Amino acid sequence: MFKNRLFKNVLFRWMPHKEQSICEKRLIKVVKRLKVENFNFNWDRNSCFVEFTYQGESYRLEHSVDKAKEKGIILRNGLDCLNELTQSLEDLGLIIDRGMYDFDTWIAGMRQSPSVEETPEVQDELQFKYKTLGKQAGEETIALKPETSFKKFDENHTSSKRTQIK
Repeated sequence: MFKNRLFKNVLFRWMPHKEQSICEKRLIKVVKRLKVENFNFNWDRNSCFVEFTYQGESYRLEHSVDKAKEKGIILRNGLDCLNELTQSLEDLGLIIDRGMYDFDTWIAGMRQSPSVEETPEVQDELQFKYKTLGKQAGEETIALKPETSFKKFDENHTSSKRTQIK
């Protein structure tokens, strides 16, 4: 299809960045249309999120490649997820513009719960029981005297000299 190699390289280098900027501009436009002032968004390899504050409440919308895969939708990366999320927000904006429902009604179930570390009420106690198998093959028992000290050990072994090989 593309015979000019330079044109093909320029086109393919331009497309991903163009797609990203188009998606971000669409998201900014739809968020302003929904009258949301403070918002934050990000996408990575497999997922995306949009966080915003509306009338003093925090909300977070998330989408991922795995969630889409469970529903039979094939998405390549987080940017595709962001495109889908943006499209959903645009559809929501159209419903609100028709006067069917308010924005408050739609986002009531999307409140972001405060991030509090969950501590379990009951901590499980693990107990390990070891069962001895008796004397193992090749195992020798060494009886130690309770009064044995290193001084006596040194005295007993320094008198016997080792033979040296010359």
